[in-house]
Formats: sequence, C-alpha cells, structure tokens
Amino acid sequence: MVPVMTLRIINWHAGLAVAACVGLAVSGCSSAPSTPAKAKPSGTANVAYAASLAYLNEQVFGPAFTKANGYQYQGTPGPSDGLSAEIAAKTIFPNVFISVGGKAIESLGPTFSKWYIQYASTSIVLAYNPASKYASQFQAIASGKKPVADLFTLMEQPGFQLGRTDPNTDPQGRAFIYMLELAQMKYHLPKDTVTKILGGPPGSAKSTQIFEETALDSRLQAGQVDAASAYLSQAKQLHLSYITLPPDINLGDASFADQYAKASITITSSSGPVTKTGSPLTLDITTIAGAKDAAAGNAFVAYVLSPAGRALYANQGGYTLLTPTLTGSASDLPASIRKELGS
Repeated sequence: MVPVMTLRIINWHAGLAVAACVGLAVSGCSSAPSTPAKAKPSGTANVAYAASLAYLNEQVFGPAFTKANGYQYQGTPGPSDGLSAEIAAKTIFPNVFISVGGKAIESLGPTFSKWYIQYASTSIVLAYNPASKYASQFQAIASGKKPVADLFTLMEQPGFQLGRTDPNTDPQGRAFIYMLELAQMKYHLPKDTVTKILGGPPGSAKSTQIFEETALDSRLQAGQVDAASAYLSQAKQLHLSYITLPPDINLGDASFADQYAKASITITSSSGPVTKTGSPLTLDITTIAGAKDAAAGNAFVAYVLSPAGRALYANQGGYTLLTPTLTGSASDLPASIRKELGS
C-alpha cells in the first residue's frame, strides 16, 4: 500500500521564504447541457535525471507517465553534478531535473529553480558478477556465511577488478568512497585500506576503475569488472547479484546521518577544491524555470508524487518512499504539484 503523504517544508538559501500550508481553492461549477471534448495534451516532459534512474525512467516510468497524462516523455541521464553544470551552462534544456541529493539542484540557484522536493531514498551496495573468479567469496559474504568485513580485504587483492563512477561529478562515486571510509572506521581496518581498494587518491578522476554510470552496469554484466558500486534500487531493477551493507555504512538510513557525516572527500569543482561529507542518499526533483513545455514538466513531477507514481518507485524501482519534503517556498509550486502534495 502506498502511504498517505504529508508535507514538511524546509528553509533553503537566503531569499527563499518558507510558506505555511497552501490551501487549494475548489470552485463550484454549474451543470452544462454537454461537456466539450478534452483537448489532448501537447508537449514533452524533458527530464534530466541521475543515471541510476535510467532503467526505471526509460522502461517503466516514462511510458506509464505518457499513458496516464498524454504528454510525451524524453530523458537525459547523467551524473547529478554534471547535469546541474550543463543546465547552468545552457547546454541542455530540460524542464525537469531529478538528482541524488538536493545539492545539485541548490547549486543552480533561483535563476533555474526556487524549490525541490525530496521523495525517495536508496542505499549503496556492492554488485558483483556471479561468474567472477571471486564469486564464491561474494556469495558467502552476501549469505552471511562470511562477515562483511571480509569484503574489504577481498577488494584489496591484486587483480581484483572494481568499477565505480567519478566522485567529482557523481554522487554515487562519492557515496561509494564514503562507504569505504565508514567501513574502515567500523571494522578498524588499516588506515590505507581505502586507498588500496581505490588504487589511488579518493578524489582522483583518472583511476582505471572509473566508468560512466550509464555504462558501469553493462560492464559488470559482461564480466569486464568483478564488482561495482551500485545503488540498491539499481541492483533490484537490473536483477544484479549484490551484497547488502550494514545501515551505519550504506548511507541509506537517515537515523545514521551524523555517522555518515564523519566520512568526507575533497573533489575538484569548477570553483576549485571542495570538501564533501557523507549524507543519506535521497532522490530530489524540481522543474527548471523558463523551460519549454512547462505544463508537461509540471505534470511529470505531479505524477512522480502521485499514488500511482510512488507505487512504481516502490514496487518496480526498489526505492524506499519518503514523506515528500519541500525545500523552498510553497508559493512557488505549480498548482498541480501542490495538489499531489496535499496540505
């Protein structure tokens, strides 16, 4: 059963006021002799989204949205930070943006977006190829026959082929490193464990382990790597073999937010080195101000937040549903989105 949604509102950056509950006025209408035929919606929901959503958006959610609303759907997958930079540079022109975490949306500033809504969460797992030479060891750890701590020693082995994404542009790439750092603390592993597993400095973008997120799963399935970072939602959608990690290191449980924040990484951004810290992995969505086909974009966000859309995320996407939380001003929300949030 999809839970009934309530709305919490959080302050964002300076200049964005927090609105109280927004009442929806319902106007009466008199009966008419006949009801005109409803015009078929026109326009496209052009959605830039974190690449971990590729299967769900392209194979499940996009077609379901078009069938339910009549608007067309077009998707652009990529790393959340990278997509944010492309939107700001006006090299891509979506009307909807879905990121892992709200920071990639906040970085766009009020020019492109004045609000975002957090609505689902996932966690980090280690996906593995069941045909790998290490398969029996992966399976023993996944089944609990061997302790999870053994996984980190295994990943240090010479010849072990690990796949991950670029921590400088992709939240998954950073989340995987946070997980390793938290595991090093939890299991009292040697201080060089993380760098040994990564084959170099955590913030490097030049490692041979790094692949585009859109290609990483296919490389794993083809046997080009023994194991790869993945979100639990991805592993479920693509039917990957995977090892579940404890909640105090997998970044999937908000009650461990303070613990996650103990992990950090310094990355390279357009403005120079930036230190990022671990936090719970959430999905956040917004519309892009001034974009073409705004009605289609608004309809897409409303469908994501609707009972039907949330059911797809939970049942076919493998996500944990969260009480939708608005960051920004409720007065800036389109009416169709406010309707789905309730008040």
